[in-house]
Amino acid sequence: MTFKHVVRGIAVGTLTLVLGASLALADQAKEKNGAPQMDAQTQAMMAEMAKYAAPGPEHKILDATVGKWKMVSKAWMGPGEPAVTEGTAEWEWILGGRFLVYRGHGTMMGQPFEGFEVLGYDRKAKGYVGFWADNMGTGFWPMSGGTYDEATKALTFNVEWPNPMGPGTMPYKMVTKILSHDSHVFTMSTVRSGKEMTEMEITYTRAK
Repeated sequence: MTFKHVVRGIAVGTLTLVLGASLALADQAKEKNGAPQMDAQTQAMMAEMAKYAAPGPEHKILDATVGKWKMVSKAWMGPGEPAVTEGTAEWEWILGGRFLVYRGHGTMMGQPFEGFEVLGYDRKAKGYVGFWADNMGTGFWPMSGGTYDEATKALTFNVEWPNPMGPGTMPYKMVTKILSHDSHVFTMSTVRSGKEMTEMEITYTRAK
């Protein structure tokens, strides 16, 4: 699946939901002088839809990550020092500022690595949402219920993803801390034997 197909799928899905809701509301509209007239209840429903459809201040928070970046990745595969690699990344808005798309390139375990992420804020569910995919697998890794802490400038996701070492799932904690307009740090941790362990840390520095 190409990046173009993913973006097209998001656009089609969003359009389908909007059209479906619009048709349902149109069925409730009253006819007057040949033109549909909305009653107060329908107008209120339309206003509610518009409120949740528009980007909000929660989206604005993500502006600090937009642009091109140099990244340094540290990966802990076990005890001892981490493997350190370098790469590049880019964030850009799509669909009128409703979603951010991330594309990153680097290396992992000596092999070329490419990944992308779609990130946004669901104003209806009141949480950050998204998914991750890369060339190391064939599935999407969904994210939901993300929160942002203004005091620490940190966006946090706690998710249950498939266990790469066996059956079932395991908890992952992912934190993006925005240090400044030109720097942010991503960490991913898991819980093993009741202990939280950092598996990855990526430092992003804005490309000049």
